Amino acid sequence: MQTEQTVTCKYLGCENEPRAADDGAGAKPKYCGQPDAVTGKPHTALTAFRRRQELTRQGGAAEAEDLGRPVTMATARAAELRNGIRADMAALTGKLTDLAAQLDRAADPEAAAAQVEAVQAEAAQQVADAQANVAREAQRRQQAEADAEEARSAAVEMDGKLQAAETARGQADQRATDAHAEADQARADATAQIDQAQAAADTQVSAARDRAAHAEAQAREAIERAHADAAALVRAADDARDHAARELEQLRADTDRAREEAARQLGQARADAEREREELRTVLDARAATLAEARDDLRARAERAERDLDQARADLARLTAHESPTEPTASRSAPAPRRGRQKAAPTS
Repeated sequence: MQTEQTVTCKYLGCENEPRAADDGAGAKPKYCGQPDAVTGKPHTALTAFRRRQELTRQGGAAEAEDLGRPVTMATARAAELRNGIRADMAALTGKLTDLAAQLDRAADPEAAAAQVEAVQAEAAQQVADAQANVAREAQRRQQAEADAEEARSAAVEMDGKLQAAETARGQADQRATDAHAEADQARADATAQIDQAQAAADTQVSAARDRAAHAEAQAREAIERAHADAAALVRAADDARDHAARELEQLRADTDRAREEAARQLGQARADAEREREELRTVLDARAATLAEARDDLRARAERAERDLDQARADLARLTAHESPTEPTASRSAPAPRRGRQKAAPTS
């Protein structure tokens, strides 16, 4: 009994059965038509031939030709190639049709005019924005210049105030010097008064002594003249001496009080002068510190204003440099509308 041999697909490495014939007549199909697991293309005579060629180029082992039916194989390959060429021609025809449509759209004068109008509108908007930026920068520059001028005026004013404060400080120093001179004069006057009081006291003491001596002489004369008047003269002399002693003590007490009063007045004058000088120094130092701080603040403001002015000028120059080539660039970038419509004939 003869065993029927199983027929498989001729595609290299495929073990599927060939597909059934469409009408049941003619040669039986040799390929299964199923998609390949590697390439994804269906198993046909063309894909099998291309696969063998690919393996040959890669140095692999290709399937041997069917030497028993070369005409059939050549006819099948020619049919596969014809079908592939027809498919390629159909695809090329579709691409040429799309190309003609795109060329028609590109050659449409209305579309070109619309594009030119859109580009011109965009360029006009950019010019308007640039002009607005230039106006804003000019306004900022004017404001910065005004602030700088104000800062300069304030700095000049503060310099004048500082000079006035320096003048006031000099006057205060002069008043302190005058106060010291007055204190020295008061001390000299007090010393002179003390010396005068001491001289007056010495004069009174000397006069009292002279009077006592004169009284003693009179007493001696009285004793010599009359013993009866001796006791009275002695008492008179004693009274005169006691009176002189009391006057001397009073003069010494007055002198001490005058010396203490002069010393007290001198110390008070010195304390008042020192206190006034300290107060004037404190006030002047506080004013000088305030003026220095205000001057530094105004200088900082002036420097910031100068920097803002320089930045505004630089921005204005940069915007002016960018503004000038804007409109010509837009006019150059706008494509010119085409006069006629050009269509490409489809290729069959």
